[in-house]
Amino acid sequence: MLEFHDVTVRRAGRVILDKVSLTVAPGDHLALTGPSGGGKSTLLKAALLFEPVDEGAILWDGVEVTPADLAAHRSRFLYIGQKPLPFDGTAVEYLDLPFTFAANRHLQADRTDQDRLMEAVGLDPDLKKNPFTRLSGGEQQRLTIIQGLQLARGFCLLDEITSSLDLDSMRAVIRLFSEDTDRAVLAVTHNQEWLDAGFAEVRLESGTLWRQE
Repeated sequence: MLEFHDVTVRRAGRVILDKVSLTVAPGDHLALTGPSGGGKSTLLKAALLFEPVDEGAILWDGVEVTPADLAAHRSRFLYIGQKPLPFDGTAVEYLDLPFTFAANRHLQADRTDQDRLMEAVGLDPDLKKNPFTRLSGGEQQRLTIIQGLQLARGFCLLDEITSSLDLDSMRAVIRLFSEDTDRAVLAVTHNQEWLDAGFAEVRLESGTLWRQE
């Protein structure tokens, strides 16, 4: 269980997060909404301690996460940002990239599962042989989502991952996460479709967070 306990983050004299408290339990599906610049992306980064916390604490199962715990803590999470990273290779090489990292070398790519996930988000598995740079932005973003989902991570932190997708692709991606009851999801979004799919709304505005009922 992930907990933000009275988390305050200040940058350049400005309060980005103001005593934010939130619990994300296993299986929760939460949509983090609010205006741009309200601190949503900062909250996700604070969860992984990529963003230093000035006051309060990040807890896992009731225990404060410290720098000594970072490797184990971050290994629990799948974080996907707004844009794919630059990559010079084929689409399948991009999908396989996580398995080249030391932390994942005990895992192996599952081609059948890759194809299943591609079809679920409206991609033709034959795209895997194409150069990644030749794909559209929406195709690259969906491959980035699949790249992460191959890893057995129980908590997903998603930062505007559907912002570059057309409506049909967006709905396919949201459906994939909404039907995944084995993972907790905290998704930053401006899209109503996440709420329509049953995600509970948590709103962050001017650094203050509250849960919509």
